[in-house]
Amino acid sequence: METKWICQKQEQPGTYMFSGKFYVSAKVSSLLSDFEIAFIFSDVQKLVLKEDGIDYLVVYVHEVTGQKLFFIDQLDRGMVASGEYKAEYNHATLILAEEY
Repeated sequence: METKWICQKQEQPGTYMFSGKFYVSAKVSSLLSDFEIAFIFSDVQKLVLKEDGIDYLVVYVHEVTGQKLFFIDQLDRGMVASGEYKAEYNHATLILAEEY
């Protein structure tokens, strides 16, 4: 099965690992299939491994509708390693661009 969500090129390098909890907004959950959500999560994980860290923001655009999704991580590798942040702050959220 294919998805029509296309990952946009990263504008900035980064050290975000998208390794914490994964949250999905209610709007995204109601508009996207479980397959599409899982695809985006997996796609970002592959990008993180390939680049050894990425920018905190990953943008996806639907190739037919032009609708945008933002996948946003909260803590970079250094922040997580420092131990200065509570574990619950280590999360990434998939939202519609208009929810930002």
